[in-house]
Amino acid sequence: MEALVSEAWRSRTTTQRLRELAREDPRLARIVASRIGLPAELAEELAARAGGADSGEGDVRTLRALAAQPATQPQRLALLARHPDEQVRRAVAVHRSTPKAALKELATDHSPVVRQALAAREQLPGKLATVLLTDTSAQVRLTLARRFDARPKHLRALATDPEPRIRRVVAALGYADGDGLTDGDPRVRRTAVDRCGIEQLAPHLDRLVHDPDVEVRALSAHMRRNHNPAALAVLAADPQPAVRSSAAGNWYTPAEALTALAHEADLAVLAQVSDNPFTPPEALAAIVEAVATDFDYDRYCDRGNADKSLMRNIIDHLLDHPAIPPQALRALHAKNPPDFHEGNAMSRPNWPPDLVIQFGLSYCASTVDEGEERRSYTEIDAARRTEPLDQVLATMLRSPIHHLRGAAAANRHTPPQALAEYVATADPETEEYHLDDVAKNPATPPEILATWAAANERHYEMLKNPYLPESVLQIIAAGDNDLYAERARQMLEIRAHRAGTQAPC
Repeated sequence: MEALVSEAWRSRTTTQRLRELAREDPRLARIVASRIGLPAELAEELAARAGGADSGEGDVRTLRALAAQPATQPQRLALLARHPDEQVRRAVAVHRSTPKAALKELATDHSPVVRQALAAREQLPGKLATVLLTDTSAQVRLTLARRFDARPKHLRALATDPEPRIRRVVAALGYADGDGLTDGDPRVRRTAVDRCGIEQLAPHLDRLVHDPDVEVRALSAHMRRNHNPAALAVLAADPQPAVRSSAAGNWYTPAEALTALAHEADLAVLAQVSDNPFTPPEALAAIVEAVATDFDYDRYCDRGNADKSLMRNIIDHLLDHPAIPPQALRALHAKNPPDFHEGNAMSRPNWPPDLVIQFGLSYCASTVDEGEERRSYTEIDAARRTEPLDQVLATMLRSPIHHLRGAAAANRHTPPQALAEYVATADPETEEYHLDDVAKNPATPPEILATWAAANERHYEMLKNPYLPESVLQIIAAGDNDLYAERARQMLEIRAHRAGTQAPC
């Protein structure tokens, strides 16, 4: 028998020999019926023989194979569509050559398995899809909703389906309109909110900020969906930390709300507040005040690794934040933050001048060459004890020591005139990174920033500057770089929302 089975599968076996094998044994007939490239006339012979014999298991299994066989002809498929075996009808329902009349019969088949197969077939006539919209089986309707080519009118009809799973699919595809946002099932509302953009969600925010489901409220606070300061103020005061955390990370959340959130006990909320580039300076200072002195993770965090990671993030955000007040940075440095690195600190604009000078001298002390670099180092080290610190920074900006120039270029206490002179004489290639630091520096003269903005230079660095002049923001917002233009427009919009409450953003 094994030899005959191998022969039935062999690609070189002739049609006549396949016909002979199929007659010898039902098992061989099933193999022949399953072959790729089976001739249409042989498929018809097999179907006639299997359908005309007594209905044994072997005949039915042969018909199942033929119902899925590409060579089976439409007229035979029409007959098989009425076969008592469910699996035969199921295969006919997905066959490409099944006549439309047979498909119409299968749309009312008593087996939901067959109707589900019909709903999933590669090409489903629109009229049959309409019939299946009201099918008694939720699985059939769900399959219809999941079709990649589902028609919008059918999806909108399913938006009010009694089965929540179907309504979630429709909501995820964006065809629920307002129905998904008011659905009785919270999972549907979550999906609908998550799918919405800013304009779609805006008319519903007054209701969504009071939704009974926590996740719906948290999703409604996300910046991709919500630019409404009034709604965000409500969400920022939500009793659930997950909602407050989402609002804390939204750039459009009002400054007063962010300041209130800065006094939170929940570390996840504080991590979002400290990472929000539009958190006001006083809020950042409040977070610094709450950080422990001589920081010890094991002593400060009582919930293990999750809290340790959050606190590490908070400290990193505070050290890097473009709007943190210099005195808050001084206080944070005095608390001995973990993993503090002087080299990284020098590129941040808000460090007090005495500390940034100290960081610079300490960082490059072991790498200074003899000669001109050593004379410059000694001069700056002596000057910081006798001269105004802003003038020491100006001297550093002229120093031959690379790291000292970088520290002064980034620091907001460096005199604007010194920055302007440096920009006028610096080689754009060798001093590229230092010029990037100048772009982030709030002390840089506006005319320099405007020149760079108009020339499509250093937009990425300038947009890190929370005090970037409005005129410069407008130049970037009108530019052709979609990413930077959008960020500039958002900064302008946020400043407009906060006008009169906080300067400048």
